[in-house]
Amino acid sequence: MRRGHVPQRTCRGCGRKAPKSELLRFVVTEGALALDQCGGLAGRGIYCCNHTTCRERLAKSKKIRKTD
Repeated sequence: MRRGHVPQRTCRGCGRKAPKSELLRFVVTEGALALDQCGGLAGRGIYCCNHTTCRERLAKSKKIRKTD
């Protein structure tokens, strides 16, 4: 069985590295975070764990301003 490359992303809430498929992708649209469920939203994306504490930390963070 041949294994391919697995893209890694970093959670912007806690800094944990994980496979892209394990993280949620958010896009800043009109100044608010929107969950990109199907990959159809255009724009700069931010990845975050599916943990409530990480999402809260991300929402309060100044890191989302860098995506505008």
